[in-house]
Amino acid sequence: MMSRERIFYLADTIVEELKKSGVKINDSRKLRSVIINTFSEEMRFFETLDREARERIARMRKQIAEGSGEWMALYEKFFEEAFRKRVRI
Repeated sequence: MMSRERIFYLADTIVEELKKSGVKINDSRKLRSVIINTFSEEMRFFETLDREARERIARMRKQIAEGSGEWMALYEKFFEEAFRKRVRI
C-alpha cells in the first residue's frame, strides 16, 4: 500500500512536471487534489482485490502457508479473477 505521504509527493511531482512541460494550469491546488483523490480511489480498489484474493485462499479447506509458492500462485489467480470481474477485460 502506498503511504499518504507518497501519494502527496507523487501528486506534487506530477503537477510540477506538467508545469515544466508547458501545460497551463489554472489552479494547481485543485489539480493536486484531483490527483490525490484518484490515487486514493485506485489504492482502495486494489486493496479490495487484495482482500478478496486473501479471503478466498483463507476459505479453502486446505490451509496454505502465506508466502509459499502455492499461496502465491493462488493469490495471483484469485486477484486476477477479481480484477477481471470488476474491470470486464
